[in-house]
Amino acid sequence: MPKITVSHLTAIYRSKQTGEVVALDDLSAEFLPDAFNVVIGYSGCGKTTLLKCIAGLKDHDGDILFDDNDVFDLSPADRGVSYVSQEFVLYPHLTIFDNIAFPLKNSGVPKKEIIERVKQVAEELDLTYCLTRKPKNISGGQQQRVALARALVKKPSICLLDEPFSNADIQLRSQQRQTIKEKMVKYGCTTIYVTHDFQEAMALADKLFVLNEGKCVLQGDPKTVFDSGNEIVVSLKGEGGKQ
Repeated sequence: MPKITVSHLTAIYRSKQTGEVVALDDLSAEFLPDAFNVVIGYSGCGKTTLLKCIAGLKDHDGDILFDDNDVFDLSPADRGVSYVSQEFVLYPHLTIFDNIAFPLKNSGVPKKEIIERVKQVAEELDLTYCLTRKPKNISGGQQQRVALARALVKKPSICLLDEPFSNADIQLRSQQRQTIKEKMVKYGCTTIYVTHDFQEAMALADKLFVLNEGKCVLQGDPKTVFDSGNEIVVSLKGEGGKQ
């Protein structure tokens, strides 16, 4: 479980339609391996871009260290990172079992071990009953858990979760968010969990990071952040953090 340090991180999107948009602006933060790290902020504040930079999916300026190792030259495949995005992509022609097993098969893991690992993670995420189904035959919330299972089955050293239960109903979100925290501890990976829901952030976080306009404006334990009086925190609290 590595500590993740980002220093003076700047990321820019460029297009003919919008011109140059600064998504991350000299952002610095330290994500601890023995804490459940939660990043919160409004849409467009840079949360997803931060995860993409850490995963090696977005060009950037500044430094990203796993422990004391600069990962700038490491490809996404070599970073030991699992990334679950909001736009989870499942293979429609494969069963749920084969979707979860896909990264293991690509890595040449023996068949017996694949079966054992898929069954274990499916049981932990309450997916056992749908392993023979196709993605079109399960709900959006279930599909999101399949994407999560596919990430965890690789036993990554780092897991990046971009609002993994955004398609789940309120009751299921409440049940699953504590389950996923327990699983991250069990699997022994450094976790960064992104949300815009302030109540969810407070319920999950050991360390909380508040982003605004591409900057990390506050980081610390949840109580410190809650009591800070920071205007973004006050706004998120006032709206319940929901949009």
